[in-house]
Amino acid sequence: MYLDSVKHYFELTDANTPFFLFVGDDKYATVRNDLFGLDISFLNMSDFCTNNDKIPNFDMFLERLKTSGGNGLGEKMAVFGIGEYLALCGRNETARKIARLKDHNIGNFKVVLVLRGITYQSEELQKDPRFDKRRFFVINKAECELSFTLTDSDIGLSGIEGFKALLVKLENGYCGNMTINTVVNIDDALFPVRKILNAYEGVQYALKSFNLPRSCGNDEQWTGLLKELSQNDNSIDKVFEVNGITTNAETELSKSLYESEYKSWLVFIKHKFNISQLNNSYLKFVLEITNSFDEFKSNILNAIIEMAHTDERFAKFYEERKILLENFAESDVAAFVVNNRQNNLESIYKLTDTTKVEKEEIIKWITKNGYVQQIDKIYPALAAYARNYVFKSTVLDDLLTDYFDSYKKQKITNTLEKSFVEKVEELAKDPRVYNRLPSRSEILDGLDKNESFLCWVDALGVEYLAFIEELAKKHGLSISIKIARAELPTITLINKKFFDIWQSEEKIKIEELDETKHKETGGYSYIKENLPIHLVKELDIISDVINRAATDLALRKYNSFLIVSDHGASRLAVLLNKEEKYETDTKGEHSGRFCKLFTPYDLPYAAEENGFLVLADYGRFSGSRVANVEVHGGASLEEVVVPIIELKLKNKNITVKLIDEIITADFKAGTEITLFFNAPVNDVSVIINKKRYSGIKIDNQHFKVKLPDKKRAEEYEAEVYFSDNLIDTVRIKAQSKSGKINDSFDDLFGG
Repeated sequence: MYLDSVKHYFELTDANTPFFLFVGDDKYATVRNDLFGLDISFLNMSDFCTNNDKIPNFDMFLERLKTSGGNGLGEKMAVFGIGEYLALCGRNETARKIARLKDHNIGNFKVVLVLRGITYQSEELQKDPRFDKRRFFVINKAECELSFTLTDSDIGLSGIEGFKALLVKLENGYCGNMTINTVVNIDDALFPVRKILNAYEGVQYALKSFNLPRSCGNDEQWTGLLKELSQNDNSIDKVFEVNGITTNAETELSKSLYESEYKSWLVFIKHKFNISQLNNSYLKFVLEITNSFDEFKSNILNAIIEMAHTDERFAKFYEERKILLENFAESDVAAFVVNNRQNNLESIYKLTDTTKVEKEEIIKWITKNGYVQQIDKIYPALAAYARNYVFKSTVLDDLLTDYFDSYKKQKITNTLEKSFVEKVEELAKDPRVYNRLPSRSEILDGLDKNESFLCWVDALGVEYLAFIEELAKKHGLSISIKIARAELPTITLINKKFFDIWQSEEKIKIEELDETKHKETGGYSYIKENLPIHLVKELDIISDVINRAATDLALRKYNSFLIVSDHGASRLAVLLNKEEKYETDTKGEHSGRFCKLFTPYDLPYAAEENGFLVLADYGRFSGSRVANVEVHGGASLEEVVVPIIELKLKNKNITVKLIDEIITADFKAGTEITLFFNAPVNDVSVIINKKRYSGIKIDNQHFKVKLPDKKRAEEYEAEVYFSDNLIDTVRIKAQSKSGKINDSFDDLFGG
């Protein structure tokens, strides 16, 4: 229908002004094609832009029409881009220029102005009675939904460069939103115009669902992201992919935070942008309170500080945070440790065993506040060390069990109990009980050393046996422990023969534990730090030894891995710092724990051996230097009692069960249990409440265990051991003769 109007206009002989064809987005392409089908020429407004980023020269355009109209050829022409150009100039400019065009005399030249974006002007034009249906046509409602996003080329948002190129796109019928980099002022445009003033706004524009605040990054970071988006089809997932940020980024967070700053920032943005998809609830919590990348790392570390350990979310947050911190730098964790001290009663629950600085802080806290049960989860290695080790198969089982349980507690808490010092002094008198233990050589001579590797750990005392036993269990190793005594004085020179005479090259000496205890090379000094933080390194050293043993045995390098020590060491002797007043011209050695034999002397706690006077209490001869953090050379039990540990691959198929799950407790005789093993075993025992009970062999698979002190009707947890290997834990249900589990009534009458 509009073509009829256009053709009719072309046929008019009295029309010497342009024809106004108002068109919308929906018909623009059709109109363009239809007009191309007519025998007319075409003119684009973009042709009148004097450079790439200037608006068309309107006077030049009018002059062109005037010139074309004066050639007398009756030329017909369609003009594209003029409506959009006028709309971009604003309402006032549009009205002024349309008024000029309405009355512009083009002679017998016919011009069709294809107008998009200024349909409202048709109503204004019709107010002039001379502007009738012969001079215009509105196709449908000529609706236009063009919109523009204005940006600066420096921002990095991909768009049309310059006003002229924009007009070319419009002249070719482009619809929808267009992004343009131009210096032309289009503030008054009749189309919606969104200005992108910075790279952050550019990212928001490129990613329609992007709702992160600008504070999440700086201008440089937003610019980098916007640039990468333009190179990757505005897909943020592709940006993450090309930067190697995978779907596993949540578990690899700590590692990624120490890469380039930009990549680390992208990791933050990825998690922030995809927060609803995260599995780690602590990370979600941190991201919700973090709106600046600069705070991200510190918030991962410190957000948990403000949460009470009694909060129902705490346990899960604690474990998930620990995963996130796996590869955090020690220096960053150190800053957290300092911040965490603000609430002394709460601080212990926020620490982990992930870093050395935290483990040392745990020990510092314990020395000031005491041992808490949660240490079992916070620092499992320390808890394993502190666990009571029940000695067996020695003539001093009960004494050693109680002694070292008390010794370890005092070492951890950095305290000295008066009653314990008195016990040490009592044991220091002649005859000394450690002489009842076999020598190291006696035990080693009785072992089958075929296909065995010897690992000499210098200064490894029996205080670590519970920890070593736990490590062996963790690695699935069979463990056999024998207890021996060292020779006096307890120094390496006198106690290294076992290593020298080993008949193969399959051996190694590890000196790091000894150096940690009493040499400056170990990195610890009692003068600089009097708290027992060196225990952290001690446990790490021992853990490394057991790891090596487990690996070598798994590789079948050896049949057994022997760990032997030359002597132990005493922390408590350092704490007491008791200096003997005895005058002697012999310089004390090893912090004065022994000296060359001289006579006469009056030292009730000194032993004579190998030409030396060796102190068995916690004293030291005057004239010697103060010890580092621990000392050896003397004859206290922790210095002289040493372990011989044999590790092998464990038979994991051995199981145990109670023959009778419910037994009768006798008020006089106690009770007994019978255990069945699914394979032949030897050396069976059970431990109940830190006390060991030996098994009596019935046959290769059945053992009877008497519990003479278990006279009450109640339930007991019993750890069942084969040699020094924990097989399983069984629950014993002891009932009274009357068949009751609670025997309080029977007790009134003696059972």
